[in-house]
Amino acid sequence: MRFHAAILGAAYLICAPGSAHAQAYVDEPNSLSMGLAYTYAPSGKLLAESGGLEVPSMTMFAHVFVPSVQYSTPINGLQVEAEVNFVAMKAGSDRFDHFPMNGEWDDGELHYTATDLKAGLRYQIKPIEQYLGLSFLLAASAPTHDYPTFGLVAPGHGLKALYFGTAIARTLEPAIPNLFFQAQYQYALRERVDADETTEELNRDYSEPEFTLGYFLPANFTIDATASARFSHGGAKFETIIFESNAVQFHHDQLLDEDWLFVGGDLVYGLSEKVSLGAAVRFFVWGENTRNQNLYSLFADFKLF
Repeated sequence: MRFHAAILGAAYLICAPGSAHAQAYVDEPNSLSMGLAYTYAPSGKLLAESGGLEVPSMTMFAHVFVPSVQYSTPINGLQVEAEVNFVAMKAGSDRFDHFPMNGEWDDGELHYTATDLKAGLRYQIKPIEQYLGLSFLLAASAPTHDYPTFGLVAPGHGLKALYFGTAIARTLEPAIPNLFFQAQYQYALRERVDADETTEELNRDYSEPEFTLGYFLPANFTIDATASARFSHGGAKFETIIFESNAVQFHHDQLLDEDWLFVGGDLVYGLSEKVSLGAAVRFFVWGENTRNQNLYSLFADFKLF
């Protein structure tokens, strides 16, 4: 249970820029767990290139709530999991006119919506878990409704997706028994934006790798350091958007070739065998065609049975 709780922080936190939920271990058969995460994500500007071209300064504040559920089926190692994002966003007072026109949430007021529901299956190879945690993910997501996808303040891309992922983890015993690592990778196969032929040509898929190095502390505490990234496999770029077709310009928020890198860490406390609490932070260190968001999170995991 302790190793499982230690890696939940990194898994839930990335739901703010984009879900990368992956774990190397699942619970025992016929067990049910719930999670709740909150992330505060402020940003000060839009970046076309890190250290280079910047879109005019624009502050934005986002609050992301992610309830989740995981059910380990009677089949040993097979887990069903689901999560949904609820987002509240507000543009700062220094907002500027969005190109080619303002979005419906760009009025400086706080707006709320649910965005995407994600559900899938995870399978852990149980016979080797005493040596290594290894799991595979197959999942899908879809918008819960027709939420805004255009504007400086847009809560999501509104695109259906399939996810293929894997995660591997273990402690470094006998050399350093309390030190552990987890590496995970997720590929998102997303639908194209079907506004016209030019938008359909732009690939919307992306890859998300993540690496965590952690340590089990006394008194049921766990600490870790994490690096996570997204690499898009196509899309529109800020610096050339004015040369694109009208359809690409209008739908550029859905089409951006977003890339980013975050580094940070998690602190987890095992309150009991069934309850874990934690806090996490991720700092934006590099990105293109995206916001310079920092992420500050609180999360909890509850094992119901």
